[in-house]
Amino acid sequence: MLLSRYLGNKTALLDTILDVTAQRCVPGDRVLDVFAGSLAVSMAFKEAGYTVSANDVNPLTSAFGHAYLQPTLIPRFPLDSLVSERRAAILRFEAKNQLGSLLGRPGFSFLDSDDARRRYQDLLATLRYLQLIEADEISPSYLRTDFYDAYCPEGRYSAFTSSRGTTGRRRFLTAENAHRLDLILSQLRAWRAAGKLPGPAHWMCLAVTCHALEKVANTQGTYHDFPRDSWDSRAFKPLTLHPPALDGVLGGAGGHVVGQEDSNTFVTHVGHHRMMYIDPPYNFRQYTAYYFLPNLVCRYPDLVDPETYFSQLSYVRGQNPDDDFTSEFCSAGKFLIALKSLIASADVDSVLISYFTGKNHWSRFDSGRDDTGLIQLSELLSSDLFVDGSLSVREVPRKNYASYGGYRARDVHELLLLADVKR
Repeated sequence: MLLSRYLGNKTALLDTILDVTAQRCVPGDRVLDVFAGSLAVSMAFKEAGYTVSANDVNPLTSAFGHAYLQPTLIPRFPLDSLVSERRAAILRFEAKNQLGSLLGRPGFSFLDSDDARRRYQDLLATLRYLQLIEADEISPSYLRTDFYDAYCPEGRYSAFTSSRGTTGRRRFLTAENAHRLDLILSQLRAWRAAGKLPGPAHWMCLAVTCHALEKVANTQGTYHDFPRDSWDSRAFKPLTLHPPALDGVLGGAGGHVVGQEDSNTFVTHVGHHRMMYIDPPYNFRQYTAYYFLPNLVCRYPDLVDPETYFSQLSYVRGQNPDDDFTSEFCSAGKFLIALKSLIASADVDSVLISYFTGKNHWSRFDSGRDDTGLIQLSELLSSDLFVDGSLSVREVPRKNYASYGGYRARDVHELLLLADVKR
């Protein structure tokens, strides 16, 4: 359901994070995930019964948050106003057959509810329509070929020249998958402009599209670059809108908040929270660049002037520079200052920071364990901002994999530092 090929994804550590969180919070408490990233932790908080405020500057996080974090019910998909009566009947019939194949599968126990099945059937029907849509079904004023033109080798504008003078053509997607992505996003953009698809349904379609992109993108984990002269085998699979598994998404008390701001701004107006979870960038990586393509997918239906936007693509990867965001948390010299400012600005009782002993602000991949981060963060969480003696540190051993440059998997420790803020 959520992006899995996301740097720093904490899926493997969720049980430990929830265990530490339970030392300060009870179900119903408000918790703040201020660098929400892939939303793995925010969704785990939601499933555990907390009311979550999730924020990240990346549009993809916001889109997934609106699609999966905020809803307590499957959104309504107004199929009858999107397609003809006859087409709607055919799509519902096909969706009913597909729905039957999902019953009993992991992630789909929510289908035991009659109301959920009815709503989900229209969700499946809408996704099937988008999966099969052809150019002549889309209003000519919204039909565009931007992703084909910019991100597959056959595209008119996919040529690049690197800062070192090398030339080539972008190969994030095969021509077939880029074409399908253009059709899906052109239709979503048309529906968006006409107000035909309600917000939650719109965001769920975008989230499913991002997940489909992830499955076929010709990348090595991020979208900062692509193999210049080769294709990953997954890139030849057809871009497919898979039914989202919604166990752990539905239900709960609601009241979840989704932000797309600089973290230091978000915490000043989001209100009081029992705990703030902080999983900051660990080094120089700017995530708006590393995930610019799914970010663009999420922004695309709201682009007012795509012609101008795509005329400004830069870098080998083909990103609009206006979309980039340089975070102070990515700088070793500014990291601790920015972190202290963030905590001081937030109205929270406790802080839980995730960090690790692998490649971070102060250590390299080819070094052994480096505890500089642990020492610096421990000093910060023992400063006058915090209750004396409240700091506790949990270390979780894991492997850190690097598939390039000759590096091998290394033993590292995930650090979870918990402390209470003076009030």
